[in-house]
Amino acid sequence: MRSVEVELKLSVKPETISTVRDRLFQLPNHYTSPQHLTNIYFETSDNQLRRWDMGLRIRGFDQQYEMTIKTAGRVIGGLHQRPEFNVPLHQPKLNLALFPADIWPENTDITQLQSALADLFSTDFSREKWLVNYGQSEIEVVLDQGEIRAGEKASPICEFELELKTGQVSDVLSLAEELAVQGGLRLANSSKAARGYALVREASSINLVSMEAEISETPEWQQPLSVLLTDILQQWQEQEEGWLAGINAGKAGLEKVLKRAGLLVEKQGGTAPALGLLSELEESLSIADAEAGAENMCYSAKWLQCKLALTQWLMTQLP
Repeated sequence: MRSVEVELKLSVKPETISTVRDRLFQLPNHYTSPQHLTNIYFETSDNQLRRWDMGLRIRGFDQQYEMTIKTAGRVIGGLHQRPEFNVPLHQPKLNLALFPADIWPENTDITQLQSALADLFSTDFSREKWLVNYGQSEIEVVLDQGEIRAGEKASPICEFELELKTGQVSDVLSLAEELAVQGGLRLANSSKAARGYALVREASSINLVSMEAEISETPEWQQPLSVLLTDILQQWQEQEEGWLAGINAGKAGLEKVLKRAGLLVEKQGGTAPALGLLSELEESLSIADAEAGAENMCYSAKWLQCKLALTQWLMTQLP
């Protein structure tokens, strides 16, 4: 079965979890108690699926199994949108022939591809779930806690995911903004699969792009607002990930991103949100400790609220 998954990933500090859970229970919801989930991800020795921007897994729960493939999608200001195909299995064994034939690149030999696939990494976590009625929408909120493992290497999982089931994307962003009030949450662009691949490579999934270009009156301001906002939010996320990973250049990059965002918001006048927040964040960032201040800034309520406001603005600009 094909669907387009629209979700927001929020990394959460462990000490914040109870506060977020309490707020979710105050909303109209259908609650599912924690379940243990295992996922095995598959890949070829030359990372063929990754090069096609695909991710393949088998999920297990209570002796039931499901094979899922996610195909190329996009991330807009932290919102993940990826087509996915799900097939139930009687046992945890791959059978690529069960997927629609047209999802594969032209002339793909499915039999050969399946023979080249092997276990790459796994995830093992507890999932707690709320199906929340919020605004005009039904939103599934899950709390995942566990780990990603590749051989002897492991990385923790501690995150909330908000997935739109029915309704409007704007309600997902509004719910995230409400949950953000107490702090301890931040947008997380890397999926569990992306983090698993990085763990296998013994490398960071961070791609820290230089922000040395001068921020001034340049022809870039003639680009569509949606293009400018998308680029700003992407750069913001990349520099933030870098700073949190201990790359001090990420802080300097963030200062330039926030300045650029502020200039863009000023140019739009009354139609733009978050100007006050941006100014406040710029000031706080300028005096933050380069090494110790990353978590305090990037997990603060105002930091997340500003990014969500800009994402909401971006969504109104898209066709």
